[in-house]
Amino acid sequence: MRNLWKFAATASLAIGLAGAASAADPVKVGVLLPLSGSSAVSGQEILLGIKLAAEEVNAKGGVLGRQVELVIEDDESSPTKGTSAALKLIEGDNVCAIVGTYNSDVALAESKIAREHKIPMSSGGSTSVAVTDANTPGDPWFFRAFPGSDEQGEQSALDVVKRLAAKKLAIIADNSSYGKSLADQFKKVTSAAGAQVLAVESYNSGEQDFYSMLSRLKAMQPDAVYIAGLLTEGAAIIRESAEIGFKTRFVGSGSMMSDKFIELTGPASEGFAVSSMFEPGTPNAYGRAFNERFVKRWGHNANVFSALGFDSASIVLEAIKRAGKTDGLAIRNAMMAMKDFPLVQGPQGTMVNYDEKGGSHFKIGLAVVKNGQRELMPFE
Repeated sequence: MRNLWKFAATASLAIGLAGAASAADPVKVGVLLPLSGSSAVSGQEILLGIKLAAEEVNAKGGVLGRQVELVIEDDESSPTKGTSAALKLIEGDNVCAIVGTYNSDVALAESKIAREHKIPMSSGGSTSVAVTDANTPGDPWFFRAFPGSDEQGEQSALDVVKRLAAKKLAIIADNSSYGKSLADQFKKVTSAAGAQVLAVESYNSGEQDFYSMLSRLKAMQPDAVYIAGLLTEGAAIIRESAEIGFKTRFVGSGSMMSDKFIELTGPASEGFAVSSMFEPGTPNAYGRAFNERFVKRWGHNANVFSALGFDSASIVLEAIKRAGKTDGLAIRNAMMAMKDFPLVQGPQGTMVNYDEKGGSHFKIGLAVVKNGQRELMPFE
């Protein structure tokens, strides 16, 4: 089902040549996210950040003297549905850029369509390096305004060994490009840092019964267990571990940087650690100011999902301004040249700075759940 969210208060009739846009026509930007299904919680939170970015730009006059209209599609975490939705946005709705999606396997399929049609796509949360690796170096069409799975896996791994002092480890990974890439990097880095990986277990998306797997790992007595997967399954793993008395340090991948995760796991989440690019109490002043506006608009704190949604959308809207037109190539080139645009994520002073494959790089923090809330440890 297509959802249209219009920011322009009125619509004007086209004037001039048939098919030509008037100054009053909105600038259409596509949004592709999982708004239903297993990743809906994350998708809805990302969407709040995207909406705020568009609202704030429109309040200042929009872009190119025109209001922004978000054309929103639900890809339901499905590569097949995502491909159809991407084609619809580009060929049917004539969007000039796309913000999305969250699931990396879906992003890989959608970004192929965007690349073929020369429409820039700004990630709504997909971290697998497979998506940016699919870009031709120097000619990217899919962009990620935050570190990819290789860096997230590496920084999480180093934090587990050095900051949490865990030496005997186990890994539980989702059988997706996202889970596999994180798990591979985590194992490689922790092993190089002197830790021992006792076991690597895998599961398929949607599974909810992990008792047998957890019982096997419990018998090994690891110092920490790394979960490379999505929020729903991660929460089930934490709950079931508590039920069988499996007491160890659990560390999650970036998809678990959500208050919903704590809500789903309750007291079992105490001590849970997760790499985090944003928390409301971030030392990044630009990020704190964003959170204040987010609370005013939506009535609750922002989280990493809404932060990355805000950043990803803000970059696209700024690129349209700098391009001076709604041409896909011009917008893409403006994104590649952007080095002075601030991000709400990351340490103080973090700016967008894409590499030749469309990836971004900055220090990721570590947050630990204490008394039911994530507390961000200092960026190192």
